Amino acid sequence: MSAILDAKGVEKSFGGRRVLSGVDLRVQSNEAVAIIGANGAGKTTLMKIMAGVLRADAGQIRLGGDRLEELPRREVARRVAVVPQGRPQVFAYTVLEFVLMGHYASTGWLVPSKEQIEEARRVLKEVKMEAHHDRAVSNLSGGEMQRALMARAMIADVDLWLLDEPVANLDVRHRRHVLRQMEAYVAEGGAAVAVLHDLSAVHRHFHRVVVLDGGRCRVQGAPDEVLTTEVVSSVYGVEMERGRVRGEVVWVVSDH
Repeated sequence: MSAILDAKGVEKSFGGRRVLSGVDLRVQSNEAVAIIGANGAGKTTLMKIMAGVLRADAGQIRLGGDRLEELPRREVARRVAVVPQGRPQVFAYTVLEFVLMGHYASTGWLVPSKEQIEEARRVLKEVKMEAHHDRAVSNLSGGEMQRALMARAMIADVDLWLLDEPVANLDVRHRRHVLRQMEAYVAEGGAAVAVLHDLSAVHRHFHRVVVLDGGRCRVQGAPDEVLTTEVVSSVYGVEMERGRVRGEVVWVVSDH
């Protein structure tokens, strides 16, 4: 059976500087994969390549067995929902209109149906944004924008979510809520790949982790197995310690 996403030997350079070198990543349905690494490790570049926004210099990306570079942009959008890092250019749309854009790739509507509007309102309630449906997206805070982006992904009928730091601007309560929404999506047959800096969340919410180090895959596997103190300390360039609090893995910087 074809993987939902299959990346092999991905390489990318900018201005003569190698950013990614020989990265492999295969993701099946019912699987959530985290990508971690220090700043400049190539995480966002890899996400953009998998979304079809950038083209790799070498290697191959397949979506459901099809070569990504051969698929029309509309077809890619039917299969992949992207939550980007930072604020997209959204002009003067309301939050409700912005979320409804998640339906456009699969339906091509010009005027949303009553059912689509009801679904968008329901999803906004799930991400705790129901009180903001008529606000201009341009007036949202960073955390509110992240939740609106997640809501847009949630109503898209796609096989894969690509989430680039989806909880970076969220407080603790909303961060955990968004990651639980991702878990529910994956449990229903979807697949998710997310860039994160919260190592404890990687252990808690993801089946597998890919550790990028200088543009290469240092290691990948189950978080509890591959995120050792040696690996994490080496990748981030600071001594880290791993422990448990009430059964959950936590990471702290060592003072020793």
